[in-house]
Amino acid sequence: MNELDVKESGRGRRILLGVGGVVVLVAALIGLFVGENSAGASIDLLGVATLPVSPIPMALYGAVLATVALGALFGAVEFVSRVEERDRV
Repeated sequence: MNELDVKESGRGRRILLGVGGVVVLVAALIGLFVGENSAGASIDLLGVATLPVSPIPMALYGAVLATVALGALFGAVEFVSRVEERDRV
């Protein structure tokens, strides 16, 4: 791996982290909007927990869910990238 590849990799990671941050922020804003406009008192999350339907908990739920999903996707991409790089050498 030469110096240009390292610079491109760092820039690509920064771009993905920036896009991920924007996605998490948008998910929180959507959760805020849903919580503000919902008529329900609470929702059941797969029988594990009950979440009150109000703006702040819904915004946190959206942000956490987006963070976990993006973290899993980014982790999978990182893993596959390392495996591919190892097989190239």
